[in-house]
Amino acid sequence: MHLTLIISSLNAGGAERVLSELANHWVSKGHDVSLITLSTPETKSFYELDLKVNLIQLDQRPSEAGFFTRLINIVRRIFYVRKTILHLNPDVIVSFVDIMNITTLIALIGKKIPIIVSERTHPAYHHLPKLYQKIRRLVYLKAAYVITQTPSAASFFKNFKTIRVIPNAVQTPPTFKSNTDNTPIKNIISVGRLCPFKGFDTLLRAFSQLQISHPSLKLTIYGEGKERHNLEELITQLKLQKNVDLPGTTPHIHKALMTGDLFIFPSHYEGFPNALCEAMAVGLPVIASRCPGNKDIVQDKVNGRLFPVGDSHALKEIILELIKDFDQRSRLGSQAKEIRNLYHPDHILSLWDQLISSAVRP
Repeated sequence: MHLTLIISSLNAGGAERVLSELANHWVSKGHDVSLITLSTPETKSFYELDLKVNLIQLDQRPSEAGFFTRLINIVRRIFYVRKTILHLNPDVIVSFVDIMNITTLIALIGKKIPIIVSERTHPAYHHLPKLYQKIRRLVYLKAAYVITQTPSAASFFKNFKTIRVIPNAVQTPPTFKSNTDNTPIKNIISVGRLCPFKGFDTLLRAFSQLQISHPSLKLTIYGEGKERHNLEELITQLKLQKNVDLPGTTPHIHKALMTGDLFIFPSHYEGFPNALCEAMAVGLPVIASRCPGNKDIVQDKVNGRLFPVGDSHALKEIILELIKDFDQRSRLGSQAKEIRNLYHPDHILSLWDQLISSAVRP
């Protein structure tokens, strides 16, 4: 089978990682796989791609130009997407992320190639411009399947007969945290794109409240994004320069997680919280905001702790509770590891295999 996958870029991010994994998996199964992005041809993929994957980069990235220039660029992008896909003539197309999904469906109007579109955030919280929302409702009706990562996200498309839920796979890490070693919490870890909805300002404010009683605590936030400058200013304002580090992205996230004693994930909303799942898989005790996505994964006081979105005081209190209560940390970390079985790659990839097979029209 010839599969064409399409996404805006292959930068660091959950959607990019999952699509790269799918490309590698389907190549290993003997399928011909082409992966299209809008990036420039020289752009390197953040995630490793099998050399058998046919990577096509169209050099059609969105710009911040004026209205008419943006409109021309949108039309040009649709043209190049259509031209490239028709040349490839795939059996199935898999598109990731809302704007790219809309672009792909519009580009292939009038063609009978089955298109699977996948939402990678929670559509009720990740707001598109109103025009795009209306267009999405119309063009998604033409998709063979609409994929979300959680049941709560699927409820946004409750009238769609083609909606399917496929969570992300959680890789089994090579090593795990020991949940019997009674060591104090010294290093707190968080991971995510540096953008407002990830809620890192809430984490920083909670962390600053801990400094009076626990001045030796360290916080490391791995990730990159447009919010870096604002977060650095907040770190300075809260006088946390000696205790907080923003090292950027890392391709070795497992090694980074293994240096932590506690993982905190303060998002306002999530599609599927990859970083949270990775932390749980290594056995870290986790604290997450009670938002869509996170609450689909974490059961409070069972395999992690939940706090109200944006509530830095509540977050601080839970951190203090876990600092004092080793038995609770140990129990939560042990239970968190069970996520490896629930979202095992073999199971998740088999769901995708079944989906592309059923999408092919006779």
